[in-house]
Amino acid sequence: MSKAYNLIKVQELSDNDADFIKSMVDMFIHEIPMDLEQLGMAVIQEDRVMVHEYAHKIKPTADMFGLACHYDILMLEAWGKSQEEMEIAEHFMRVQQDLELAVEQLRADFK
Repeated sequence: MSKAYNLIKVQELSDNDADFIKSMVDMFIHEIPMDLEQLGMAVIQEDRVMVHEYAHKIKPTADMFGLACHYDILMLEAWGKSQEEMEIAEHFMRVQQDLELAVEQLRADFK
């Protein structure tokens, strides 16, 4: 099975420093589930301010780890700043799937 994440940007940023990479992975594993839970609650409550805040917080991490859901995070972030009617549940579902899979794989790969 292919990986949901890609460490190329993390490796470039760290000059391939294994300790730095491990600390970035640990941060991802620890922070992303909590941020994802908060984002999910904000989506359910249609709280645009919180959707924007958590999508904005998750965005650089998703980019850093090369996640496919980056576009969906941008859509959630934009919805949070707008007053437009837009169905965001699908975007959130893809973000949730990608992030949960990445956390699971990173946990397994960096035990």
